[in-house]
Amino acid sequence: IDEWGFIILSNVSIVLLNWNGDEDTIDCLESLKSLDYPNFDVYLVDNNSENKSITNIKNYLNNDSFYNSVLVEKEDLLGFQKKDETNLVFILNDNNAGFAGGNNVALNYIKDNVFSGYVMLLNNDTIVSEDLLTGLVNKFNESEDIGFVGATHYYYHDKNKLQTVGGGNIDLVHGECSAVTTFGVQEEFDFLTGSCILMSCDVLRNVGVIDEEYFMYWEDVDWSTCARKKGYKLTISDTGYIYHKEGASIKSVSRIYYHTRNRILYMKRNTSGLTYYKFMIYIVLYVLKESTTNFFKNREYSLALLRGLKDALLKII
Repeated sequence: IDEWGFIILSNVSIVLLNWNGDEDTIDCLESLKSLDYPNFDVYLVDNNSENKSITNIKNYLNNDSFYNSVLVEKEDLLGFQKKDETNLVFILNDNNAGFAGGNNVALNYIKDNVFSGYVMLLNNDTIVSEDLLTGLVNKFNESEDIGFVGATHYYYHDKNKLQTVGGGNIDLVHGECSAVTTFGVQEEFDFLTGSCILMSCDVLRNVGVIDEEYFMYWEDVDWSTCARKKGYKLTISDTGYIYHKEGASIKSVSRIYYHTRNRILYMKRNTSGLTYYKFMIYIVLYVLKESTTNFFKNREYSLALLRGLKDALLKII
């Protein structure tokens, strides 16, 4: 509260990642303009997209009156100081570092240079409701032990259909994670969906950034687990929502490969003893059975499973 009694809302740093998804990114930026929470800025990271995608975003920002943007190469971030009037920092990454590495470009900058307020990870293929940020911030401040806050997801192409309440549970027997798709079932979660997570800058510094070894998939589950190990609770906002154009840019073969590889990496890092060894027996037998059964029906699927198993075993041995 300032000296005249007005409430000053802490700033929210919104992190968006673009990889050849300029149309989705621009749609998302447009929706952010309608937020009823006035104090936010955007850190938009381009993950080494084709020139066309970068050019389209540049043209949008140059012709837009809402965003006062500045362009920064990743290599110049170390000495970069954002001016108060700048509300969008467009960062050009020098390689495709995946979901984890791309978002970390901005998260590391915020961690080291933004000392108060909040940070929100948001997928670029989302459209936000007006009350999204207000709801997330209010929920975060309900309790000192809340670390991450998520939001309700609806399908973009079927806006009345619930995708997830924003969080999910982890099955440590089979190394699986599943989103909760029913309201009111639980208030705390094993993980929050990485397409929308809000935390304070202090929590970010305490928990750390996303583990880049995952590249994509399971990184939000691991990040959430890191937060829980620090004693934080993971919950979801009571108000606000996003419409999500789920995984439109990710090929199914890549999804199968990374899901197989990363569930093994997660279990290696976060379980031990009998739980871990039982899972390893299960996953090896599962992959061998699935890949053999489907080899002639869907060779790509089978090879993706086997590659995921092989690469995970090489990393954990």
